Amino acid sequence: MTLTNEQEEIINSKKKSFKINAVAGSGKTTTLLEYAKKNSHLKILYLAYNKSLQIELQEKLKNYKLSNMFVSTIHSLAYNRISAYQYKLVQDLKIAILEKVICGFEQITHQKQYYPTPEYLTLLKDLVNFYCNSSLIALDSKLLNTYKKQSDLDAKILELLNNEKKVLGHLKHILSCMKNKIIEATHDFYLKMFFLNKRACSNLGFDLILIDEAQDISDVMIGIVEAQNCDRIYVGDSFQQIYSFRYATNALNKIDLPSYDLTKSFRFSNEFAKTLRDKLNKLYEVKSSYKLKLSGIDTITKIGEEYIDMKKPVCIIARTTFGLIQKIIHFIHSDYKIYFEGGYSSYSFMNQTVYSIFYLKQKKNDKITIDEIKEFESIYDLEQFAKDTKNQDYLNVIKFINAYGDNIFEINKKLKEKVVTDKSNADIIFTTTHKAKGLEYDQVIMADDFITKKELFNKKNPLSYNRAIEELNIYYVAATRAKKAIVLADLQLNYNSEQSL
Repeated sequence: MTLTNEQEEIINSKKKSFKINAVAGSGKTTTLLEYAKKNSHLKILYLAYNKSLQIELQEKLKNYKLSNMFVSTIHSLAYNRISAYQYKLVQDLKIAILEKVICGFEQITHQKQYYPTPEYLTLLKDLVNFYCNSSLIALDSKLLNTYKKQSDLDAKILELLNNEKKVLGHLKHILSCMKNKIIEATHDFYLKMFFLNKRACSNLGFDLILIDEAQDISDVMIGIVEAQNCDRIYVGDSFQQIYSFRYATNALNKIDLPSYDLTKSFRFSNEFAKTLRDKLNKLYEVKSSYKLKLSGIDTITKIGEEYIDMKKPVCIIARTTFGLIQKIIHFIHSDYKIYFEGGYSSYSFMNQTVYSIFYLKQKKNDKITIDEIKEFESIYDLEQFAKDTKNQDYLNVIKFINAYGDNIFEINKKLKEKVVTDKSNADIIFTTTHKAKGLEYDQVIMADDFITKKELFNKKNPLSYNRAIEELNIYYVAATRAKKAIVLADLQLNYNSEQSL
């Protein structure tokens, strides 16, 4: 195996703890495994970002024969340490459950009827997620002020936060209900419980912890790692930070440790790396002090639709689910076999929620099967509720139904005829950027729903600083999945920002 000078420097480092900023496809996993191999006397914990990456790494470990390394996600570690099986777990808190809990609390505490607005319930849900992902302990003014600083909040939400006593009282009650198993708990809740249990989390018994995808971990995860009496290596890519909506933070910027770089990608050509780097830096430099450093290898990566060979497997990557469905329509009547990263059912094209919202629009309420949707008189009421509660899933489905109407059933039927469950049998792979993270494909077509210069300079609907950077990062992640050929989404670099005045 031939290693780069950058990799060799890391593997032979005499420093005990450090961080690595590694571009897409730069061999960071190989570098870490080689480092672990050289330090076989250490008991090492490798924290993988998710379960699929954990399984993938465990397969690689078989070739390395590293008996000194244990691989886990941080949630799995916490789950086992504090017996989280005792909780009934859900991915997401339901607004209807929060409403029931808060109304009951007000009835018992103040003996009065209380009807919280959708905006207030969404605020409470967001605060629960924020608290569980933060390293803060107390439920106090500091928590709310930190939340305000790290969130893009409108005037209505800021006004709701002025009543600190009420907000904190409701937040404490919701967390108490989760702890006492009165309502379902989220996975981030038991991770927070692990963090707060110093006996369980203060000594994990390792000499070294390797933290992967460090650009997208939460403050509570950093808090757990930093509480250990051992060495640690954080590795990630600052330009792949795309999960701030989950209150992820970039540990590479936050942790003060010696730093190394892996700037050479083994995935694509140096010419493509330069093209992508130059395009994105024109926009990164306008919005921040960020500057992408990226190089490739001596190979060929072609840019342009004319270089895509549809006789060979192609991956189509979109920013959003709706952007993906618009691409799918082009191939619906073809003979191509289709595969969806993460599984077809995870994209909300056709499920009981879609059916229920469709029947709500048709005013066929007797066919609605989702209880929450039954409560609305029209699709317009549901859309307003979705906007108020920031329910992007509902908004995506409404957009899909409004665009394609009765045709959604034919689309679903045709897709099911073409979907395969084995990726190796697929002609076309469909995915969103978030689901494609960590993956690579010979040929990539980017959909046209990615950020553009025009949107970055939109004075009427301006993006916040954090949102602008993250949208550029999402473009970078999608573009760096390609190996041999790619159709890049148009960044509209020729757009004159004066036009937006």
